[in-house]
Amino acid sequence: MSKRLRLSTRRDVERRLHEIIWILRDKYKVIRFVGERRIDPCTLFSTQKYLESDKLGLVLREVLYSGYYAPIIVVRGKNAKYYIIDGHHRARVYLWIRTKINSFILDIPEYEPREKYHIWEIDLINPNEPIPVWLSIWKHMVNIIHFLEKKHNRIARVWKEKLLIKKLLPTEKIYYREMPSEIREPILVYHYDNKYYVIDGHNRVCSKLLKGMEDIEAIVFTLDTMIGLVKTAEKIGLREFSFETCRP
Repeated sequence: MSKRLRLSTRRDVERRLHEIIWILRDKYKVIRFVGERRIDPCTLFSTQKYLESDKLGLVLREVLYSGYYAPIIVVRGKNAKYYIIDGHHRARVYLWIRTKINSFILDIPEYEPREKYHIWEIDLINPNEPIPVWLSIWKHMVNIIHFLEKKHNRIARVWKEKLLIKKLLPTEKIYYREMPSEIREPILVYHYDNKYYVIDGHNRVCSKLLKGMEDIEAIVFTLDTMIGLVKTAEKIGLREFSFETCRP
């Protein structure tokens, strides 16, 4: 994968912190390194408008399944607001999973960026460069979550869960087809009213079911409201995955 998609390590962030302090000292008289603290992502402001969807998907995958961790860098500026300087993708993922994020904090009382946005206002862009199939799936998932967030003006809550196939409900008519190679990435599921609706990955569910498997890995998210796909599924009576509906 490209250098753009390389994930920062803690050592990378520490080096970046020293560079940022050195750069900002020419502009601000008072710069104080407060230390490392855990911050609620809801309180953070972004200093950039866009995030790359493929990298956001990659960070989400690594945080949920590989325990990826690296602190972010923030500046406590005017009016004691916290501005992200480094680590926007990590901060957005931690907002989704509702977990405080470790942050290196610089106190610069005069600091106020020209552009600032609430972290949930960041839009996604889709870089036009080749990426592996597995990453394309994660890119697609985060784009879906983000699209529904904007549509319903809510922040999603996201988590991983192994789900019983018999508890899953489709949101489209099932047209199962065998794939040349099995996709091992999790499916995307919407949780509402104690039900689990498959948003992306119907074919993967059928593949598992036809092989006699009872459960499947899923990325589950909710906006705590009924979304259009759920309304449609309920309206046309799509109820369950079965051997009959999944057979090619």
